[in-house]
Amino acid sequence: MDRIGKILMIEWEDSYGVESGWRDISNYSASVLTIKSVGKVIYENDKIISLAHNFADETDNTPMQANGIMVIPKACIVNVTSCSFSCQQFESEQKPLPS
Repeated sequence: MDRIGKILMIEWEDSYGVESGWRDISNYSASVLTIKSVGKVIYENDKIISLAHNFADETDNTPMQANGIMVIPKACIVNVTSCSFSCQQFESEQKPLPS
């Protein structure tokens, strides 16, 4: 579990469908809901992995912080991809704004 601090894209299967009221189920069908989540790994154990979508490093005035934390059960994970990019690479792909 040495992925703490790494940026990952996790593809996982989620539950869905809280419906109220009675429903005809004679022709009912369902499908898998696949989610793709990207974030920085802030916690991991043998059952779950936690990604933060927004994070801030510690400063002299604030502790290390995170927001948008998604906790994903490992039993639901279909695929994990390590993301690697630099800000320079991102900036070079941006088009200038029109004047």
